[in-house]
Amino acid sequence: MKMFRLLLIAILPFLLFSCNDDDGGYTQVKSNENLLYLSIKDYRESNGQSGAFVHQYLMVEEAQLYSYKMANGFEEVGTQGLQEHWDALDEKFSFYNQTGLVLRTESSDEDQMLTELLQIPGADSVLLSDVTQCGVGIESDTAGINYITILLAKADS
Repeated sequence: MKMFRLLLIAILPFLLFSCNDDDGGYTQVKSNENLLYLSIKDYRESNGQSGAFVHQYLMVEEAQLYSYKMANGFEEVGTQGLQEHWDALDEKFSFYNQTGLVLRTESSDEDQMLTELLQIPGADSVLLSDVTQCGVGIESDTAGINYITILLAKADS
């Protein structure tokens, strides 16, 4: 038992200081983002898209950034500024069939958000396109309006 304590005391400082070496970012997926992703996944499955479809944290981070820009007036609501975020993603991984949707809504219910997304011309074909990766970002402005970015792409495993 004494040997175990000595070993623990000797190793503990090493473990504590080695944890500080992580220089990567941390992406926190908010519950409303995950719920909207699950609604999109269910929609895809109910329309015959049963293949792999994951909530990709790299894409979530870029979707969150774009939604933040829209919510704070740095970017107009629309997909015109998404290329910068696709470029950032391409530096990290090889994505193709890249597409996206954005929405400004007062709703906070994931099913209502999906209904509103589907009212965008062409959104149905975007959500049902040949993709395997999804990133949902939702940010709110000071009035409580939600700005949603959906990034979709395909990536080979």
